Amino acid sequence: GIDQREVLAKWLTSPDNELFKRNLANRIWAHFFGRGLVEPVDDMRVSNPPTNKPLLDALAQRLSDANFSLRALVSDICNSRIYQLSAKPNHTNADDTRQFSRSRLRRLRADVLLDTIVQATEWDRRFGYFPPGTRAIQFYPLNIYAGTGDGFLATFGRSKRTSICACETSSEPNLSQTLHLLVGNTIQGAVGGGEVVKKLLDRQMKPEELIETLYIRSLTRKPSAEELSAMLKLVGDRKSDRGVYEDIFQGLLNSTEFSFNH
Repeated sequence: GIDQREVLAKWLTSPDNELFKRNLANRIWAHFFGRGLVEPVDDMRVSNPPTNKPLLDALAQRLSDANFSLRALVSDICNSRIYQLSAKPNHTNADDTRQFSRSRLRRLRADVLLDTIVQATEWDRRFGYFPPGTRAIQFYPLNIYAGTGDGFLATFGRSKRTSICACETSSEPNLSQTLHLLVGNTIQGAVGGGEVVKKLLDRQMKPEELIETLYIRSLTRKPSAEELSAMLKLVGDRKSDRGVYEDIFQGLLNSTEFSFNH
């Protein structure tokens, strides 16, 4: 007989299935902008209309025309002018929370943030029962009663996968997260375990070069003249002291510029 999953897949991805393609397009939009055209993204009903219906219709049609290729729609969104708008408000859009006239500051999702920390620090972060090199975005709890399966992911709001509601994933910052980054074992373990600073000191880098490298690793930019001057004052005469550079590295990894998408 016919596999019913194939029947379901054909029905879902039918060009005539307006609800599915609008729902999927809205979720992809929300992923990149921190808010859907329909918000909450699970609440697709007539009495909860999109903030911009023509835009949602166009996104849904684009998805259908591309044979439901997520990559095609993601490419369109990321190359759009609206995605590249500044997160810094001006007098015309300071109060806008619905029409996407400026970018929204968005904290990195829990698993993405952890992977970013690992990438920047070269930390060999392990997940129980998973092979070395497993990324946080690939990790999932093997036991449905184990919550998120990881303390960091639990603290930063990763979904427990106990329901299909998008509300299970939280991107809202809170005090527990701040304390975890400041005094927990993640940032300190990553900076010390990855030994990035040690490797840079072994290359006999000058303080200016080492600080610049840490900025590029953390914030993907070079420090400003003022920032570099302030960091050099912190270094002072301890130009070969691993600890002072690791403190700077930890400070950069604790910055909102590192953990927020802007």
